[in-house]
Amino acid sequence: MSDINKEIKTVVTDGQDLEEKAEKLKADGVEEVRVVVNTFNYTRYSQSNDGKELQPVIDGINKAVGLGLGIRLEVGLKEGFNDDEILDFLQLALLHNYDIVFLPTIDYDIIRKAMPALRQVKGDFGDVEMFKYPMAKGRIGFMKNR
Repeated sequence: MSDINKEIKTVVTDGQDLEEKAEKLKADGVEEVRVVVNTFNYTRYSQSNDGKELQPVIDGINKAVGLGLGIRLEVGLKEGFNDDEILDFLQLALLHNYDIVFLPTIDYDIIRKAMPALRQVKGDFGDVEMFKYPMAKGRIGFMKNR
C-alpha cells in the first residue's frame, strides 16, 4: 500500500492487501481506492506479478466496494499480452460503478475502436479524459499523455 494522499482521500495499491486494510482506510477517511491491475486473467496475473495470486485483489476490491469506497482500476494494456481483455474491462464498467482508467501504454485508438459507443463525460477529471458507455454503471477513462 502506498501513502494516503490526505488532500483527495485516495490511496493507490496493487490490491494484494486491500481486503485486510479496507476498513482502516475507510476509518481514515479514504474515499477512493486506485487499484493498479493490468489483467483479470488468473494465469496472466500470476505470470506478470512474480507469482502473486489475483484472488486477493478481487477480494479486496469487493471488500472496499462493500464499505462504500470508490474504485478506480488503473490498467496498462500491452499488445499481445492483455489487449484481448479490452471488452472485459468494458464489461466491468457496464456492471459496476468503477472507473476503468487506461494508461498510455497502448495507442488509445485501439481501445476506442473496440468501444465505439463511448461518450465523453463533461467535467474536470484532472489528468484523465472520462467517458461513459450508454447504460453503464461505471466510466472509462484515458490518462492524458503527459
